[in-house]
Amino acid sequence: MKKKQLEKLKKQFRPSFEVARKMLFESLEKKTVEKYNLTTNVYIKPENKQEMAIELINDDATVNNYVITVPLDENFNIAVKRVQSQEKGFLDRFSSNLADEVASYWTPSAPVASEAVSEESVAEAEPTTTEGMTIATFKEQMEAFPKFKVEHTEEDIRVVEQTAKENRLLATISATEENQFVIESALERKYKLKLDVIPVIEAFAQTPLAHRS
Repeated sequence: MKKKQLEKLKKQFRPSFEVARKMLFESLEKKTVEKYNLTTNVYIKPENKQEMAIELINDDATVNNYVITVPLDENFNIAVKRVQSQEKGFLDRFSSNLADEVASYWTPSAPVASEAVSEESVAEAEPTTTEGMTIATFKEQMEAFPKFKVEHTEEDIRVVEQTAKENRLLATISATEENQFVIESALERKYKLKLDVIPVIEAFAQTPLAHRS
C-alpha cells in the first residue's frame, strides 16, 4: 500500500504535458544564450499548432533566416514526456544538444550536437559516475520510438529500424566491452531524432557490463 501511495504522490507532483513542453522551450532559450550568446524565442506557431518556431532575436545582418521551424511530431512528444517524467538530466542534455543544432544554422563555427561517425569507426566515451542503465530499460526506451527494435546477441546489442523493405541498422553497442559503440550514418541523418536517441545509447554503453542485466 505504501509503495502505491508513493507512486501516486510522485504522479501528483509531475508537471503536465503543457508545462513540461514550456520547460523545454525555456531551457532551449537559456542554452542558446549561455552557449552562443544568441537570444531566441521558442513558441508554438499560432497558424500551425503542430510546429514549433525557434526565432532569433539578435539583430545580426549576416543572418538571412531568423526563424527555424520544427515539426511537433511523435518523437518530439516522446521527448516532452521524458521531461514530464522528470528523467534525471534529460531536460538539460536534450535542450543543450538542440541548442547546438539550431545555433549551427546561424553561427557557422558552432559545433553540431553529435559529430558524424563513419560506419567503420567506433566511438569511445569517457567513463562517468552514472548509475547506469539495464538492458531492459534501454530496450524499453529505444522501442518507445516508432519502428525501433533492439536485438541482443552475445557479442553486441543492435538498434534497428523496421521498415517495409528491411531492418535498417542504426547503432551497435558492444556486449563485451564498456564504452564501445557505433552510430551508423542512418541514425546521424535523423536530425531531431538523434538528439534524443544518441544520449541514451551513450548512457547505456557507459554502463558497466555487470550492471546491465
